[in-house]
Amino acid sequence: MNLLHNIQLKNLTLNNNIFLAPLAGYTSYPTRKIYKMQGNFTCYSEMISAEGLNHSFRKSAEIIDTKAHESPVGIQLFGPNADKILSAFLKIRQFYFDIVDINCGCSIKKVLKSNSGAYLLNNPDEIYRIILRLKNETDKPVTIKIRSGYDNCRKNYLQVHEAAVKAGVDMITFHPRTRAMLFSGKADWSLIKEMKKISPVPIIGNGDIFSADDAIRMINETNCDGVMIARGIIENPFLFDEIFARFNSKAYNSPSASDRVERLLLHCKSLADFYGENRGIREIKKFVKGYLKSLPDISIIRRRLGEVNNFTDFENILKNFLKSL
Repeated sequence: MNLLHNIQLKNLTLNNNIFLAPLAGYTSYPTRKIYKMQGNFTCYSEMISAEGLNHSFRKSAEIIDTKAHESPVGIQLFGPNADKILSAFLKIRQFYFDIVDINCGCSIKKVLKSNSGAYLLNNPDEIYRIILRLKNETDKPVTIKIRSGYDNCRKNYLQVHEAAVKAGVDMITFHPRTRAMLFSGKADWSLIKEMKKISPVPIIGNGDIFSADDAIRMINETNCDGVMIARGIIENPFLFDEIFARFNSKAYNSPSASDRVERLLLHCKSLADFYGENRGIREIKKFVKGYLKSLPDISIIRRRLGEVNNFTDFENILKNFLKSL
């Protein structure tokens, strides 16, 4: 089996089968820009509230930071029903994106209370209507991201798959945990294999991919068409480098301490340039642990970095740390 291959979505050709998940609070444009240095995988905006776009367009539209040079790039919407999602989509169609994805898997309480995200798994008919309405309004590929069900008593992933395919969905990303599991336990990859066997559309596997070995094993065990990386990229910011190397049967050398510090500083600069220095410094702090993983005395360095509020101090701490190794 060829690990790396194209995926065709209507008139859109994805040059590989590697995806970055939309991660709220993490995958903003300046972060995607840094990750995309590792390869031209498909990425998405952070998830965007349809209700927010309909009631407070300017504030919610700030999350739609997708750029043409990122292509292929998608936007992900969440909302309670077809009417509200379609209304939101019509407001943002002037922005650049290649794919529109509907979140049917988010388990955050705030999202569930709005009858959105994983709550939609309780109503495959509504998922059908959402996809159908979007397909009637756009020539862009329409995709969904789902979980295996709302809880263990309602594992209806095959029913959701059937409704989505009937509506004309172009691709399904499947995280085989229930809403109730959140991120506990293990993702049941056998469910991906089960769905892939019957699916006429590409199935992208998601869940518990923290290394290239995990990505390879998922494809080999499930025959899924591609893999979507989520939490794994936060724990290992160089994961796409590793996956692309291994998928291409090339040797992979783990990043050195210098590589880690240099990339962390570049990421920090990207965030500061985009958001302004103060916010950029706040934003980078949630990425520090992953970049400095495996280096000595990182708890001390993380604490010192947590106290700074400007790029110069942030940079000096890291450069002095590097000299001490």
